[in-house]
Amino acid sequence: MTTTRHFVLTPEGGIREFSTEQAALIAAGTRSVPELADLRVRYLQLTLDDSADSGELKVQTAGASIVFDGDGRLREAGPPSDAEQISRFEHDTVVQWALKNIPTVAPTFH
Repeated sequence: MTTTRHFVLTPEGGIREFSTEQAALIAAGTRSVPELADLRVRYLQLTLDDSADSGELKVQTAGASIVFDGDGRLREAGPPSDAEQISRFEHDTVVQWALKNIPTVAPTFH
């Protein structure tokens, strides 16, 4: 099964997750996010694919920079500038958060 998760990294260092439905409404401009009004934030999309028969879990991420207008509606989206890059720590934090409910198997020692 493949699932996609949507995260915004705020200027204050917070991470906020949006459901796929919420993200679609925000992207379409039909839903506002007042707390992000007049802000430029970084966005991280994370796709988890655990449909492989091998028992592997594939994780793919993509980042962007998004700008909200004064009403908290998406105004523009594009690639992040050099100053807006998502740090390795932020990336790994989002990945670990997304994986927190996936069952793990204890290591096997030989």
